[in-house]
Amino acid sequence: MFHRRFLGAPMKSFAVASQIACLLLFTSIACCQEVPDRQIGDRLRVYLKPFVESGNFTGAVLVARRGKVLLRQGYGMASYELSAPNLAETRFHIASVSKPFTAAAILQLQEQGRLSISDRVSRFVPGFPNGDRITVDNLLTHTSGIPNVNDLADYNTFARSPHTTAQLVAKFAGLPLEFQPGSDYRYSNSNYNLLALILEKVTGVSYGEYLNKRVLEPAGMRDSGHDGDALHLIPFSASGYEPAGITSYEKAPYLDWSNKTGNGSLYSTLDDLYRFDRALYADRVLQAATRQKYFVEGRGNRYGWFIRKRFGHRVMSSNGRSPGFTAELDRFPDDDVTIIVLSNSYASVSQDPIAEALAAIVFGQEQPARPDMRAVTIPQSTLESYAGQYRYGPDYFVPNAEFTVTAHPGYLLLQLGDLRMPLVPLSATEFLDRNFLGHITISHSTEGTLDGLTYRYAGKQFAAHRVAGK
Repeated sequence: MFHRRFLGAPMKSFAVASQIACLLLFTSIACCQEVPDRQIGDRLRVYLKPFVESGNFTGAVLVARRGKVLLRQGYGMASYELSAPNLAETRFHIASVSKPFTAAAILQLQEQGRLSISDRVSRFVPGFPNGDRITVDNLLTHTSGIPNVNDLADYNTFARSPHTTAQLVAKFAGLPLEFQPGSDYRYSNSNYNLLALILEKVTGVSYGEYLNKRVLEPAGMRDSGHDGDALHLIPFSASGYEPAGITSYEKAPYLDWSNKTGNGSLYSTLDDLYRFDRALYADRVLQAATRQKYFVEGRGNRYGWFIRKRFGHRVMSSNGRSPGFTAELDRFPDDDVTIIVLSNSYASVSQDPIAEALAAIVFGQEQPARPDMRAVTIPQSTLESYAGQYRYGPDYFVPNAEFTVTAHPGYLLLQLGDLRMPLVPLSATEFLDRNFLGHITISHSTEGTLDGLTYRYAGKQFAAHRVAGK
């Protein structure tokens, strides 16, 4: 009897425990079941809708998982003048998303034995200052110390006229290095202008010709190319714009894209960039050994990519921003997830927060908070009272930068150098920056007088004091 009770209790407990375990296992399986592709596609569309309806996104988006496209759609207008809508097939300038293509071309030359990335620049461009100390790899990884040509005071004027690759390099060749090659990192477009010149010296053909034959065609990219001649027509291409007013756009400043040769001169489409993504899983552009060696995590932009973790998943991210356009190509190679966001607006919302939020939806993670974009009407006299000159502190992106705020019908305009940022009222003291979807709060002293504003963007806050009234 004792023996039976002794054995019976554990057996009964075991049976109950087994039932609980099975229930937990079933529940776990049910909870961990993957969200269907169609449901994810619906969530992606719902997320994007407020950006489009509020005039804060114009462009095209493609999201794919394991070779299946979940979303492929154009939004807004390719041409506001002609009322021509953006389509999935529209061609956009992709700015610095061109850099992975330039890097791939250079790595191809190494695979062919025509150069080594450890070679000195002086081997290919004799007489280039400090060329005997700067390696090709320094250029590929932004560790050369060469200043960014975009930061030159006359760059905007210079970039309105066509230039050869050699002329581009001559523009910054004589500038002193910002640090010893290989000792530090600073993103500089000059590096990739110089890489384009090296490619031309080694191959004997133009940058655009080499890319067409050895990178774009092998990847199946039939609707992409190098915009090196402003006279050349690009069918089905979007015009570039900047945010203006509360919901509208205005033409972006003119840029001759030959000035971006190597660092940002390509145009492409959603489908072509997805073909490039597919080609990087095979040996059509780069050999597997090359991809495994160089497409690894490291500091900053390396070989055209920022390689890091997002939501616990490894991502190869390339983003670009040039007058009138922004672009983002995010590859999650371990998950075979691809996110492409192209925009014909200088506003960077396509990169932050849109691209990150789309990835969060695909991976079932919490989305970054979507900013409030609903404009409200406040008295024009209130807007007028905020006009004046302001100054940021030393912690701002441009230390101690001064800017002006002017009142326009229904909104404010912040101007910092050539940057024009429409500020949409969300309340009497809260505003949305349409360029970056930053948040501005007007601050008052204890006596009630206006003393400055706070700009919140990307998790950071920057205070600015008003130094003069309107």
